[in-house]
Amino acid sequence: MKKICFLFLICAFAACKSSKKTPNVDGIDVNVQVARFDKDIFSIRDVAVLHEKYDGFFDNFCDFVLGIGRPDIADFQDNFTRFRNDSIVRLAQSKASEVLNSYEQILNKELTQAFKFYKYYFPQKQVPQIYIYTSGFNPSLILDRNIIGIGMDKFLGSDEEIYKNLGFSKYLVQNMRKELIVCEVAGALATDEFPFENTHYTLIEKMIYEGKILYFKQQLCPFMSENDLLGFNADNMKFCKNNERQMWLYLIENKLLYSDSYTVITKFTEDAPFTYDFSQESPGKAANWLGFRIVEQYVNNTGTSLDKLMNETSFEKILRESKYNPKDRQAN
Repeated sequence: MKKICFLFLICAFAACKSSKKTPNVDGIDVNVQVARFDKDIFSIRDVAVLHEKYDGFFDNFCDFVLGIGRPDIADFQDNFTRFRNDSIVRLAQSKASEVLNSYEQILNKELTQAFKFYKYYFPQKQVPQIYIYTSGFNPSLILDRNIIGIGMDKFLGSDEEIYKNLGFSKYLVQNMRKELIVCEVAGALATDEFPFENTHYTLIEKMIYEGKILYFKQQLCPFMSENDLLGFNADNMKFCKNNERQMWLYLIENKLLYSDSYTVITKFTEDAPFTYDFSQESPGKAANWLGFRIVEQYVNNTGTSLDKLMNETSFEKILRESKYNPKDRQAN
C-alpha cells in the first residue's frame, strides 16, 4: 500500500535559540511556488480535468482527506458534488482565499527559504511539490512521497469566528495562524522523514524525540520569531524558562522519566490547555520543551550535524552526552 502520512495541527515549544551560526543558503537553487488546488477544486467542474492536472494528489485528497473514495467508485460524483456545495466548506474556502490574497507571496518566500535550509542539511533530499487545499477542517497537513498538502482552513487566524462557532478549543485556536504554516510544514517533514519507530517507549524517549523535531524545525526556520516558530505565547515561554529546573526535578523525584505508561506520557507530551502536573500556568506539552533543551545541549556539546542528530536512535546517548542539568534562571 502506498505510504501516506497525515498530520493534524501541532503546537510545539522550545527555548532560546542555539548559539550555532545560521548557514548562508543564498546560493542554493530552490524556488517554492504553492499550487492553488483549493481554487481549482471549486472552479473546475470536470473531475477528469482535475484528475489529470493533479494526478495522485487528487486521488489521495478525495480518498484519504475527504473520505469519499477515488473517482472510479460508483457514488464518487455525488459525494464530491456534496463536498463542493457544503456551506461550511464554501465559507472556509472564501476565508482561505481572503488570507492568501495578501499572504501567498510571503508564504512562497518563507517556504523557499525553509527548503533552502533543508537542501543545505540534506542535499540528497528532493524538495516536494506543495499544494494548498480546503478540506472542511479535515487533516491540516498531508504528506505522500514528494508531495505536501496544506489545509488552509486550519490557518485562518486565531481570532477567526468560524473556529469559535465550530467549537475549537482556545488553546488550539491560538496557533491556527498563517504565520505558523512554514514551521508546521517543517515539523510534518521531520516526523515523516524521521518517524518515531519505538513501539514500546518511555516518557524521556518521547520527550527527546519531540525535542529532535523541534530542533529540526528551528534549523529550517531560523528566520521566524521564536514565538511564531514554536507556537508559544510570551507567558508560556516565561513559565518554561523560569521553571525549567523545577519541571525537570519533578519528573525525576516522581520517577516519571522512565515511565512507559501511556497516560503519563500523553499528559506531558500531547496537546492540552496546560500540563496538569506543572500547574495551570504551564503550557501543554511542556515536557517536549525540556526535550528540546536536552537536544540543544547535546548538539552544542558534541557538534553533531542535523543529519546525524535526526538519525540518532539512542535516546539514552543523547541524554547522557547532553549533560543536561538545568539551572535556575529568570526570564523577563
